[in-house]
Amino acid sequence: MRDLKVEFTERILAPEGPIDLGRAGLLISRLAYPDLDEPALLAELDALGARLGARVAGVSSVQAIARAMGEVLCEEAGFRGNSKNYYDPDNSYLSCVLDRRTGIPATLSLVYMEVGRRAGLDVRGIGLPGHFLVCVFGEDGRIFVDPFYRGIALDEKECRRRAAVQHEGALVWNPRFLQPLDEKAIIVRLLRNLKGIYGSIGDDERSFQVLEWIIALDPNPVAELKTRGFMYESLGAFELAAKDLRKVLDLQPDAPDAAYVQSTIEQLSEKRAKLH
Repeated sequence: MRDLKVEFTERILAPEGPIDLGRAGLLISRLAYPDLDEPALLAELDALGARLGARVAGVSSVQAIARAMGEVLCEEAGFRGNSKNYYDPDNSYLSCVLDRRTGIPATLSLVYMEVGRRAGLDVRGIGLPGHFLVCVFGEDGRIFVDPFYRGIALDEKECRRRAAVQHEGALVWNPRFLQPLDEKAIIVRLLRNLKGIYGSIGDDERSFQVLEWIIALDPNPVAELKTRGFMYESLGAFELAAKDLRKVLDLQPDAPDAAYVQSTIEQLSEKRAKLH
């Protein structure tokens, strides 16, 4: 078994060519399932892509493409949102989603993107605040699709309405919410889901691994640096803790808790001095 850090660097940080989101999703799955059968799971995506590709051959309308995706992935393959056990960690692992046919918005959207790519379609991830969708692009425009809700097709107005309802009217709409995310941003979104899950169940080892991956990918990982800094402090790694927290202040000098972070850095300096 190859080291996950090595594969993370090769596949995500410095890949040869575009990032393969399917392989990246399976790499993340190996945090929990190190012995998963990657070739078999990729073959499943290939088979679904071939089925969808045959269904949309000669089709140019994005409405028709969205319907075909719903037929293949929801009605026939059985992919659906896991509303009953939304916070089940397995919902965040692509390997489990492919096996169980159920997941959360981000992982189901990843299935749609990877199957769509294999079918020769232009399907991209859309990271609405609090929800993940995909957007299908075609000759006659674009259409949004919600894989969590059985592949229902949405226009921009309906996306805005749903976002407003989810945030109880408190969300200030910005058109950039509907701009496609790049591959690294999608991976960060998946990892942040796992960060919350691992934190809630007290899995410090996996939490730390996920934090390191987010920090390596995200240009502004304030929350993760802060969390890792305090984890370092609890382990007695005071110099590493101070380094992370100083970076937090560099990135967000006017944060509401900046004074607290600065005070913690000073306390860490005192602790280091006592050790020497």
